[in-house]
Amino acid sequence: MSDFLRHNAVATDFSTSHSWVILSPIEQSIKKKIEGIGVPLKDWNIQINYGIKTGYNDAFIVKTEIRDQILANCADEDERRRTDELIRPNN
Repeated sequence: MSDFLRHNAVATDFSTSHSWVILSPIEQSIKKKIEGIGVPLKDWNIQINYGIKTGYNDAFIVKTEIRDQILANCADEDERRRTDELIRPNN
């Protein structure tokens, strides 16, 4: 283990309160170039209303039969009402 650490050590500065990442020298160089030319998302004049989208629609689009099964398995009417609000038709 000590040989691995010695051969793969990366210099990192923890002296500031800024966020930090542990990267190889090549990755550090690429990150520095990107940050040098790019504009951070926080500085864009946009409003982001949702997080990352996977594109895996099968996880989010269910057939009516499956929806009905999910609703039928709710513990009580309150859970059924809340679940029904979450599983909306895909128009």
